[in-house]
Amino acid sequence: MSLRNLFILLLVTTLASCSFFKKKGTAETDAIARVNDEYLNASDIQSLTKGLTGQDSIDILKSYAENWVRKKLLLQKAVENIPDDDLSIAKKIEDYRETLLLYEYEKAFINQRLDTVIRADELNEWYEKLKADFPLKEDVFLLFFIKLKKDAPDLNQARKWIMKPKDDEDLQKLEGYCRDFAISYSLDKGMWYENENVLKNFPLNQSEINALAGSSGFREFKTDEGVWFIRVVDVLKKDQPSPVEFVKDKVARVIIEKRRLKLVERVYEKIYQDGLKSKSFEVLVK
Repeated sequence: MSLRNLFILLLVTTLASCSFFKKKGTAETDAIARVNDEYLNASDIQSLTKGLTGQDSIDILKSYAENWVRKKLLLQKAVENIPDDDLSIAKKIEDYRETLLLYEYEKAFINQRLDTVIRADELNEWYEKLKADFPLKEDVFLLFFIKLKKDAPDLNQARKWIMKPKDDEDLQKLEGYCRDFAISYSLDKGMWYENENVLKNFPLNQSEINALAGSSGFREFKTDEGVWFIRVVDVLKKDQPSPVEFVKDKVARVIIEKRRLKLVERVYEKIYQDGLKSKSFEVLVK
């Protein structure tokens, strides 16, 4: 294949799918555009008009044909202005081909072999290593809360379980009560909220948030929606490391990327060692 044709292949691959173009001396019966002796046929792009009829189908074909003509004219002009013996173009084409082949190969074996399951302990371990890389942009608060329905029964008894539980049995009763009568609640580990979201989602103003920070017990709030019990257990200030709940997706992506790089390195090293054993290559520089 001549350098000119190789350059055409590279540009066509970059600009559009090669399957849409056919080199022909004469037009097929369903040709919808021509540039010199090359034709674009409606059958080549029939998937674009699937389910369309009438003017809608015609408009899609016309738009695609006009774009195709523009790209073909650009391609031909580029070929006319690139010397046929330009070695830098040939090198770029070969580099592009090799890069594309390696990318497709890596993608194939990574999809087959990469383990994407991340254990909680692994996530936490990596979080401890990386948490300094994720500073907070504003204060965040760790809240325990219960939002009870307006018609929740036996509120006085529930209040005792919330405010002054005597033992684990009281806590278990409270958990069951919340399952039945709470609109939402968090009693186990609590939930972290940015300052703005506390103001937006809870019946608290800024002074109440600050006053509750680090509180040892729940405080009751009544609203038109129902009764709230809120406890602000902890606060992290702006520029401190984000809590793991805020950045676990980012940490997970780091873990997966490190696994990917190790997998690529391991597979490529195996290929190298296989080549070494089979004596399929030589390094001739001594």
